[in-house]
Amino acid sequence: MNRILSVFSIALIILMSSCQQGEKKITIGYVQISPDPVLDAARDGVFKALRDSGFIDGQKIKILEKNAQSDLSMITMILQSFQSQNVDMVITNGTPCMNAAAQTIKGIPVVFTVAFSPEQIGLKNPPATLTGIFDELRVKEIVDLMLECKPGIKRIGFPYNNAEPNAEYSAKMLDKEFAARGIEVIHATVNSTNDILQSTQYLIGKQIDALVAAADNTVYLGLNALTKIAAEHKIPVFVTDPMQVDKGAAVGIGADYSDWGYQSGLKAVEILRGKKPSETPIAAMKKYQIAINQKAAAAQGLVIPQSVVARADKIVQ
Repeated sequence: MNRILSVFSIALIILMSSCQQGEKKITIGYVQISPDPVLDAARDGVFKALRDSGFIDGQKIKILEKNAQSDLSMITMILQSFQSQNVDMVITNGTPCMNAAAQTIKGIPVVFTVAFSPEQIGLKNPPATLTGIFDELRVKEIVDLMLECKPGIKRIGFPYNNAEPNAEYSAKMLDKEFAARGIEVIHATVNSTNDILQSTQYLIGKQIDALVAAADNTVYLGLNALTKIAAEHKIPVFVTDPMQVDKGAAVGIGADYSDWGYQSGLKAVEILRGKKPSETPIAAMKKYQIAINQKAAAAQGLVIPQSVVARADKIVQ
């Protein structure tokens, strides 16, 4: 009898193990536009939301993580690969990734983070399978902060990559706000980080009072070079991404990227638990931060008012 029970127990263990091994994991395709600490913070936020909700890579889910290395054409190739593999969900990080996924992915839920909304970038008829968290780009608050830090700004230097829909949208919206304040904007096109040096020198030659970089992956990747030149000419650099102060921008105002990723990750969790994307609709980011780099500001000839210092969420000495 004991021998029969032993054989039965072994068979049961083998059967259970076989069933567990045969369980199909949920496959998630994740694509990020470029390797960047800011986007990585959002990525970590997304994955943390998944883990906190019990969706752990290698257990319940399998994440296929890809990075386009700043190559816009590579994004579509990655997404087509996800489509052919019939993944269960796609998560995008960066407006170009969201834009491409909305046009490439069919019949699969897509959750985006670190992006403007489809409407903001002029994407017509976005699929019902698309959801995520977007940045409202509070242009009034951005310009208010710039003028509080440096009253009397008359001319702004604005480098941007017009191939990125997020950068194009930011430039358009900020241009309107600057114009309403009587501030002239001088643009310089940046197609790659190799253009940063020449574009910045061109703008400084136009007798600008400040430089601004806004929601632009290309410019942000080359921000160290831009801020170095700005310091040499005592031109303050303002950004719409607080984390960019770590690269030498003087002042930043915008979304908390870790929280942004986390909130987007919670959208993914709702879908993994059975909701349709349309049942957890696209929403705006709520939490914004002000960040200051005191050393960079001093190098760029900017004295930050105490009123701004007192409101800052992050101060780099």
